[in-house]
Amino acid sequence: MSLPIEPLEPEAASGELVHWMAPGRLLLGPAGLATAFGAGLLLGLGALAVLNRRPSRRGPVPPLA
Repeated sequence: MSLPIEPLEPEAASGELVHWMAPGRLLLGPAGLATAFGAGLLLGLGALAVLNRRPSRRGPVPPLA
């Protein structure tokens, strides 16, 4: 018994975009992207400053000789 096979023929190009390629609404403009980047930069630098102010968990280094 064999399976029926339909001939594969390419569809005619209609010029229409598929739904995931259609241009969408822009949520963030250039000013929004710059603001988000600046906020992330400030948060990162703030976190580094807080971590840098913590006291060291290591004691003083003993002399070599």
